Amino acid sequence: MSGPRRIRPPHIMGQNVANYMRYLMEEDEDAYKKQFSQYIKNNVTPDMMEEMYKKAHAAIRENPVYEKKPNKEVKKKRWNRPKMSLAQKKDQVAQKKASFLRAQEWAAES
Repeated sequence: MSGPRRIRPPHIMGQNVANYMRYLMEEDEDAYKKQFSQYIKNNVTPDMMEEMYKKAHAAIRENPVYEKKPNKEVKKKRWNRPKMSLAQKKDQVAQKKASFLRAQEWAAES
């Protein structure tokens, strides 16, 4: 039981993430920018991680009730094509056949 307790506090305070951020900063700048783009955008550095987590934990302790966010309004609706009846399918095939035959006749005349 001593194993999991030893690694928990650093993980709870985000030190594993901060260490990985530092590693990527030194080793691969492009991977760091890709992996932590939102952190960069919000000016979060590896040194700020522990303080950020402490603030988050304090805010949760202050008000632990989860407040559900309102659903965002859907901008686009995906509509599937309605199923065709057998008569519609046969009509569509007949139209395609007629179009193909016209194209064949036109090609033969040219």
